[in-house]
Amino acid sequence: MSAAADARREEVLAALVRAGDAGVSGEALAAQLGCSRAAVHRHVEALRRQGLEVAGEQDGYRLAPDADPVVPALVVPRLTPPLAGPVAWQAETGSTNDDLTALAREGAPEGTVVGADRQSAGRGRRGRSWLAASGHALLVSVLLRPAVAPVDAGLLPVVVAVGAAEALGPDARIVWPNDILIDGRKVAGILCEMSADQERVAWAIAGIGVNVRSAPDLDDARWSPGALADLGAPPRRADLLVDLIGALGRRYAEWTREGPAPITAAFAERDMLAGRRIAVSLPDGELTGTADGTDDLGRLRLLTADGVRHLSAGEVVRVAP
Repeated sequence: MSAAADARREEVLAALVRAGDAGVSGEALAAQLGCSRAAVHRHVEALRRQGLEVAGEQDGYRLAPDADPVVPALVVPRLTPPLAGPVAWQAETGSTNDDLTALAREGAPEGTVVGADRQSAGRGRRGRSWLAASGHALLVSVLLRPAVAPVDAGLLPVVVAVGAAEALGPDARIVWPNDILIDGRKVAGILCEMSADQERVAWAIAGIGVNVRSAPDLDDARWSPGALADLGAPPRRADLLVDLIGALGRRYAEWTREGPAPITAAFAERDMLAGRRIAVSLPDGELTGTADGTDDLGRLRLLTADGVRHLSAGEVVRVAP
């Protein structure tokens, strides 16, 4: 499919979103977009093949009540610096992180966002898969180019986690370094990837998956899966995307401007592990102790019988009640 056809299809979808429950006639769409009614029909059929429910035809087109598309043309105007797009969205891809990695290597600007309704090869930490029903999750990756030393970039997953938790509401809690829980159930996960040499960070990618309307079966026995819909009426994915990018952008700008102190303080307010006995899986076995927040490099502080350990890697596998 050509770029022009993709753009026209997005225009059709944007018009359907704007029309809401009232719908819009094929004739009005054709006049608005400067094309034939037959072309409008072809684009609507293509949207249906992608899994989007579009009702009507003779009396006008309208999105089904539970349709929840993300339309870049309607999202980008709502974003603000430092993370202001561009935004690319696909019905299906392998991995949004992989797609954005390719764009980063080609010189894409900071703030570029890539998202998808479905991922066939989405992943979490330690090679876990991240599965989600089509259109039921927000699956998105954001490109960052922080002007910090590589050693300082270890705090970046904490920056992303704080921003994501703030976008998800006051009850969201963080399990170091990359899980977001509400009421003890995992509603979101984060995977940060980076390219750097000894002197500079070339780029970093924050991959974020949020269970919006349903929770998949997770390849993760530590936490019960949850979704925002379990807590009440779920937000529209486009609105959640704007809130998520906005919160991440504010915390990211704060970190690059003021250093780690505000971020570690914000993390402490949402740290689900603080003061609890935990077990951390390491390459050479398990380490147990009491969680004591993170340091300025994003490392978990663990109070053990042998003293304080600062862990830059590892996975929390057990948490005492």
